[in-house]
Amino acid sequence: MVTPEEIGQVEVFESLEASAREHLCRVAADVTLSPGEYAAHEGDERALFGLLDGRIEAVKLVDGIERVVGERRVGDIFGEVPLTLGTWFPVGFRAAETSRVIRIQPRDYYTMIAEAPDIAEKIGELASRRIGGTGGLQSLAAKPEPYRAIVLGHRWDSACAELRRFLDRNQITFRWLQPDVRADAAQWWGALPEESDYPCIRVVDGKTVVRPQLRRVSELLGIPTEPAAAVYDTVIVGAGPAGLAAAVYGASEGLGTVVVEREAPGGQAGTSSRIENYLGFPSGVSGDELASRALQQARRLGAEILVTRSIARIDAATRHVHLDGGDVLRARTIILACGVTWRRLSIEGFDELAGKGIFYGAARSEAANTHGLDVHIICAGNSAGRPRCSSRPMRAA
Repeated sequence: MVTPEEIGQVEVFESLEASAREHLCRVAADVTLSPGEYAAHEGDERALFGLLDGRIEAVKLVDGIERVVGERRVGDIFGEVPLTLGTWFPVGFRAAETSRVIRIQPRDYYTMIAEAPDIAEKIGELASRRIGGTGGLQSLAAKPEPYRAIVLGHRWDSACAELRRFLDRNQITFRWLQPDVRADAAQWWGALPEESDYPCIRVVDGKTVVRPQLRRVSELLGIPTEPAAAVYDTVIVGAGPAGLAAAVYGASEGLGTVVVEREAPGGQAGTSSRIENYLGFPSGVSGDELASRALQQARRLGAEILVTRSIARIDAATRHVHLDGGDVLRARTIILACGVTWRRLSIEGFDELAGKGIFYGAARSEAANTHGLDVHIICAGNSAGRPRCSSRPMRAA
């Protein structure tokens, strides 16, 4: 249990009277963290922490990779920004070494500052510096995310569209260059590939591959395609909302969980412009955002997400799941969350133009590609899109 003397070691609490320190001792949680363990994850609900021992790193998830953006030393606090603004944690806080912190719930914080308003003033000033100072949250938000890949391909090339969509749905930031646009071609280092070699992908600080297969792209970018084990508690087939939800529930209960997805996380819902009937989002949410949040949550809880892998067959009696390529997974439980596929229009020549101007769904990656063009929407549903990707009015057909 934390003592009044230890409360006084936290700089902003030095001026607290003895009675207020005693109150904090009763209500504050005394938490010991092992190296790598999180006191608060990015997106967690607000709370105030004081560091009594050890060292804490501030960690921001950028392009699917955790990046250290700051640190807290003994006597520092963290959580002042979400507490002051009434928001979630904009960054996570992870123990860099064995550490000990106190955690104060918002209601207990407000009880404290009602008797010691000077504490609220100190914490508010600190939050202001964290937001707007050099290296603060504003500069971090304004700083563009680094590209992890550069895609070179033609506008109406279906293979290029598929590659861009794959990267976008796997939360990989990339830059798209068109070889027939002079300004773009000038930014491609070296000679342009042969016409038959498009699309190309160049991994930043890595290799250049022409006409890449999506599994090869995954390997280049470190997106998991191979299972880490042979036996799992739960094998989930499909990484749409249902599959990712199952992964979150399974991994949060400590079960060894793997999700096998043949394309990219999010499923058909990932290309919907707006979903109005998903639990927990009363104002609706875009399919892209829903898939992104679910993917981050599943990974954070320890679920494995394998992409570009398909199921060859399932032996129900032995609970063996055979993947393409010969890998076999054994599971205590198999969950099928295969989802649905788009209904294709039975118009002659339509499929030949898929990805070359005809798209199923309203993927965000195609918004820039259709800017300034007339867009015709066929059929209904939120997946058909909203008039955000064109500077001219859309017309329903």
